[in-house]
Parts: sequence; structure tokens; C-alpha cells
Amino acid sequence: MSNPFSVGKPVPPERFVGRSYEIAAAFDQIYNRAHLALWGGPGMGKTSFLQLLASPQLWKNNGLDPSQAAIALLNCENITPFTPSGFWREVLSLIKDNLVSEPELQSE
Repeated sequence: MSNPFSVGKPVPPERFVGRSYEIAAAFDQIYNRAHLALWGGPGMGKTSFLQLLASPQLWKNNGLDPSQAAIALLNCENITPFTPSGFWREVLSLIKDNLVSEPELQSE
């Protein structure tokens, strides 16, 4: 097996290994419509973990239908200058884009 670590960039979901407990805890939070906080220093795998959670295949592997969720994955470093209003504008735009083809979710 090749080295699963990618220095300086996120690990693609298909190469992500480990963190089974954290993945299960995250899906518990998502399923219960609760909050989830991630923290850690640079290079700890936060971005890789979030990209994994946004992966439709992981949802399917956990018996969930990703089409029943509005997943908004964004990099705050791309919001320049960063402001709270800019953050929420981007989040709401991503959610809106996800819901365009999902009238059932739009009504919720």
C-alpha cells in the first residue's frame, strides 16, 4: 500500500483511512440534526475529514441517501476579505445550489 498521507493538501475521500469512531460520531450528529465542531492544528486532517463527510459514497456506505441532504463544503480561505456576512452569503448560496433540483428539501 502506498503512503496514505498527502503532505500539504487534503487526502481525497477514496484514499482516506481510519477515523471510524469520528466518522460514526459525525453521522450521529448529522442524523440528529445537531452541531459538529472540528478543531486541530495545521495538517491534522480537518479538511480531509470534511471532504470525506461530503462524499456521496461515504453516505451510501453508511446506509444514507446523500440526495436527502444539502451538503455545503467551502474553504473559508477563499472568502476574501473574510467577513461574517460573506461567509453566510457563500453558505446560503451553496445550499441554494444544492436544493435547486430538490423541491422536497426546499420545502423543509
